[in-house]
Amino acid sequence: MSNHSAENPEGVLDHNILKSFYGVSGTASNLTYQKGYERIPDNWYKRSIDYSIPLYAVDLLYAGLKHPEFLSIGGNTGRVNSFAGVDLGNITGGVYNAAKLLEGNNLVCFAFQVAQQTMPDVLKGILGDLTAALGLWTTKIVPIISGLGCPELTKYDGSVFGTYPGSGTGL
Repeated sequence: MSNHSAENPEGVLDHNILKSFYGVSGTASNLTYQKGYERIPDNWYKRSIDYSIPLYAVDLLYAGLKHPEFLSIGGNTGRVNSFAGVDLGNITGGVYNAAKLLEGNNLVCFAFQVAQQTMPDVLKGILGDLTAALGLWTTKIVPIISGLGCPELTKYDGSVFGTYPGSGTGL
């Protein structure tokens, strides 16, 4: 997240931009939150290079290699500082695990496949008719996934998320 322009294709993200997004004003020693003033900054530009799925995947891998904790899957169990990780092998029927996730395309494949498995449950509360959304997924996204040579995910067990109070019925 930063202000990408032709002059700064890598983007600029400073304190004033962040303060604008979150409705905060003042100096570093005297910050004040102003409810309802959250906004996109006036000088915000569209990226000169579109932020595509492959670029996102590269950024995700870079961040994950630098800070592996960013890739931790799990949540708190209802108390402060109670993070408990989820074993990917339990969710995916052994197709993925923490060691395999950073190999080749596995992280991107895992993200796409989880999205595909969970999409009907997630979208049914938003859209009345899932046919159009699932049709778009099938015609636009599935061909991309097919070209990645992903391991076949035949099982997705969202029940493991039942341990986490905020997960609802699990993804």
